[in-house]
Amino acid sequence: MLMPQVPRPALWLGLAGLIPFAAGAVAIWSVDPRWSGVALIVQMAYAACILSFMGAVHWGLAMAGTGVAGPGPSNGDSHAGMTWTRVGGSVIPPLLAWLSLIMAPMPGLILLILSFVGLFWADLTAIRLGQAPTWYLPLRKALTIGVVICLGISLMRLVVQ
Repeated sequence: MLMPQVPRPALWLGLAGLIPFAAGAVAIWSVDPRWSGVALIVQMAYAACILSFMGAVHWGLAMAGTGVAGPGPSNGDSHAGMTWTRVGGSVIPPLLAWLSLIMAPMPGLILLILSFVGLFWADLTAIRLGQAPTWYLPLRKALTIGVVICLGISLMRLVVQ
């Protein structure tokens, strides 16, 4: 069974989320050159949306307390997970996503790739600190690899044009 520790909805919806990345990479290489720019814009816009969504995961985990250890200290402090580091870090991905869309395509793609890799390291840190469930790591690793490969294929197209 594929990643048995990952809840089925998260696994299948996460994997389905790779379809637009893959479709964009295929389209950029296979459509009429007059349309490859449109395919690239569509893929980058989707990547920016997903990067923003992934940042919001950290905001949600902060709102939930520690993400896995409960709502925070037993003194009833419902704000325990809302630290500047956790919440501030959750708004960086959407800002980088937005910036990638107003850049030229090549640096924009590079920024998206670096942002997804950086977000993976943030996810890894959150898991190690007990701020995210352990099942999240294999899912994020597989999805990050898929996203980086697809965006990298699109970046290669820009290099060889």
